[in-house]
Amino acid sequence: MALREQFVSRSAPQRAIKFQRPKVWQGFLLSYEERLRIDQMMGSAMLDDTLCRRLVKERDTALMSAFDLSAETQRWLCSIPASTLDEMAQEIVMCS
Repeated sequence: MALREQFVSRSAPQRAIKFQRPKVWQGFLLSYEERLRIDQMMGSAMLDDTLCRRLVKERDTALMSAFDLSAETQRWLCSIPASTLDEMAQEIVMCS
């Protein structure tokens, strides 16, 4: 068998596995630093009801800018369908 040939199991039928990303996925990957800034913002929102409201209900981009998030990340966060901080956190974890 040549090294270039792919191994194909004769006993298991071949099935195509199609992975579908959630709708909020915007086709970019967060940098480590951007991820840390999101974590800091979410942690602050957990401790402060005003920040939580501004983030989840108002989708305040000024708040996001204060945490030095990129415009692309801000658009992505604003597009997440969530009505609570917990829902938003779950979507962020799923999509990043």
